[in-house]
Amino acid sequence: MKITYENEWEHTDVHIDMPFPYEEDYRLRMLKHNDIECLLKVKGCGRESGSRYTYYVNGGMVSMKKQYSMKEMVKENISSFIEQLMSAVDELKSHLLNPDGILLSPELIFIKDGRYYFCYLPVPKSYEKKSLCTAFHEMAEYFVKKLDYRDTDGVFLVYRIHKETMEESYDLRKILESCREDERKRKEKQETKSEREEEITEDSSEEGGLSEGAVFYLNDEEEEEHEIQNYTRKKDTGMIAENSGRYGTVRKAIHKIKTGYWGEWDDLITEMDGQKR
Repeated sequence: MKITYENEWEHTDVHIDMPFPYEEDYRLRMLKHNDIECLLKVKGCGRESGSRYTYYVNGGMVSMKKQYSMKEMVKENISSFIEQLMSAVDELKSHLLNPDGILLSPELIFIKDGRYYFCYLPVPKSYEKKSLCTAFHEMAEYFVKKLDYRDTDGVFLVYRIHKETMEESYDLRKILESCREDERKRKEKQETKSEREEEITEDSSEEGGLSEGAVFYLNDEEEEEHEIQNYTRKKDTGMIAENSGRYGTVRKAIHKIKTGYWGEWDDLITEMDGQKR
């Protein structure tokens, strides 16, 4: 299979040349007379001793290969691709077309506004090189290379898909549903673990720590005991000795009163009486 691109002003033609004589059967007629949204428009013709199939790629579409040439894929990208691929398979079956005709190659899968568009090669089954199951396993290997390994859910999804698609036959829909169920269980387990950690943190705060804004109320006995403790002298605090010169000026004033210097004060009794001068 030889692939060439022909760029026009507003669109691109993708040519696929096959090394066998052109033969138009019901597949190509079915594609011409039915509008299948997930497929690119195709037309076929004979070319020398072979045949050519041309796909019309309108403006704004970009191949998956180019889209992820400079960035990594995450779970949402991969799961969206798988869902749209399964829808395309269902659509082809409803038109009596064999899904093995889908060309699962990053350079032949186009993206626009989050939607995937596929190239369908309408050749007789005897000319088909690989089944859709085999081709999708090769896509799984592409996902392994392009995956962002910081995305845990994406890692689980790609690992499961790559492992399951190694079998000769498998049900992609069941694999995807199983992956979703596993993801749901993982999230529930993580939530349960987070709740337990929060409970342990709260218990430790109640036992050994004080929460911000905590208010305590004391009854009368506790308040009295609290005041006594607050005013108990510490052992390392020294006693304050009375200063002998503290009353010197006062003694002089009392002496003047007693001697009549300031008049008669016979009834004056002071705390100094009876003390040695």
